Amino acid sequence: MIPSQMNYLKKNCLFFSIIFLSYGNSYAFDHHDSHVNFIEYNKNIIFENRVQKKPYFLLFAAEWCHWCHIFAEKTLTKKKIYSYLNKNFVNIFIDADIHSSAYKKFKANGVPYTVFLNPDSSVYYKYSGTLYEEPFFEVIEGVVKNIKRGVNVDGEEIIQFEYVPPKKLELSSLYELKKTFINGLLDNLDWKEYGLGKREKTILPETYIYFLNSTDGEEKEDAVLWTSKTLSKAIENIYDPIEGGFFRFAETRDWDIPHFEKMADLNAGIILLLYKMDQLQPKKSFKRIASQTTAYLSETLYDDEVGSFLSFQEADNYYYFFNAKNRKNKKSPHVIKNIYINNLSVTLSYLIDVLDYANDENLKNKIKSSIDFLYEMLSINKKPLHYFNTTKKQWLGEADLQDLALLTKLFHKAAIKFNNKKYKHVSSNLINISIAEYFNKKKQIFVDPELDENDFEYLMGINSIFTSIFLENQNYIKDKKSVKIES
Repeated sequence: MIPSQMNYLKKNCLFFSIIFLSYGNSYAFDHHDSHVNFIEYNKNIIFENRVQKKPYFLLFAAEWCHWCHIFAEKTLTKKKIYSYLNKNFVNIFIDADIHSSAYKKFKANGVPYTVFLNPDSSVYYKYSGTLYEEPFFEVIEGVVKNIKRGVNVDGEEIIQFEYVPPKKLELSSLYELKKTFINGLLDNLDWKEYGLGKREKTILPETYIYFLNSTDGEEKEDAVLWTSKTLSKAIENIYDPIEGGFFRFAETRDWDIPHFEKMADLNAGIILLLYKMDQLQPKKSFKRIASQTTAYLSETLYDDEVGSFLSFQEADNYYYFFNAKNRKNKKSPHVIKNIYINNLSVTLSYLIDVLDYANDENLKNKIKSSIDFLYEMLSINKKPLHYFNTTKKQWLGEADLQDLALLTKLFHKAAIKFNNKKYKHVSSNLINISIAEYFNKKKQIFVDPELDENDFEYLMGINSIFTSIFLENQNYIKDKKSVKIES
């Protein structure tokens, strides 16, 4: 029974996780009026509810996510669904922006993201996407029946990985890793429709920039040509020519069916990529679109009262089909007012580099104002907080290791760019906080104890940020005995 159900699930989800949406960008819709008896997530909530001896239904959602609203309105409002969930599950709602650690802990990809846990809290099954009433009921009914029978889902084998620190840094290993990554990119270039792979399409700014910077000869020529063609495809299919800004991604290989969310960090990265490509292979449209997208960020995704860039603009499946004249009579998609330090740090890090290409004093002032907004938070609070609620004018939530890494990178970059001593001091303090709370002396790496300590990709991503900063300036480290840096 369960294999057929899960095959049905895989065929009928409206969209599934995509590896390039690994930031965990999300923001929750209001679930308090839901017929489902949701419990608000906290890190102890699963343990506290084990006494109920029921399976768990965990729902990660995002306010900017169109399909989260569809799932809430078209599926969870059905009596057959919410009655069954309330009777048979412990239902936990997770705002994946506020609880980004939980998002990473369950290795979620995309939103809405559903996780079913066994009564002992081990993972039973998880998937990304939206299901309507009947297929979703078939899934939850199957979960309950099979958990009672002790039947598990046949999933992919998980390769166990445990990090062991090397006795010596081998440069040959780093070169081999770089070669493997570049070859992996080359193998997945889509030369027919452009972009990466043959499924969903988006722009991956950091990946593409690394590709351009790390190749030479014929590989460099391929990288430049392919990136240029990919950007042209994106401009044609997932760019808003009226108000500016790129949409999050397109569902199909040929860049059709856009998902209309606009993300600040993604757009900032695309601006940088457009300027870089204009230097490598000049094209008038690249510089023009970069300028228009900068204007979109500076006007729509900037809060003048707070003095900072914002994070997201919601999707709207109708608004963006209207022309400029008709849009004037329509309400524009809602801009999410919470400011998340992970998203803001990435956005500002990209925009600082954009200043190397664009002589834009207005942009420069808004970048510095946003950095000072973060600086003020760090001055008031002993430790960084995760997000700012612009309605309450209040910082909330605990920052995690990823937040600290991205903040450190931002202030390090800003200290150099603006020759600012206070930014350098903040970067140094953030490193010392990170070492005190997250550095594992035995493994000689930064580890978040709330997450999977053997998550290879996460460990590489986080530690590479700190390592690059350490190599640039070892004076940042206060406790040098605890951190070994080999050059």
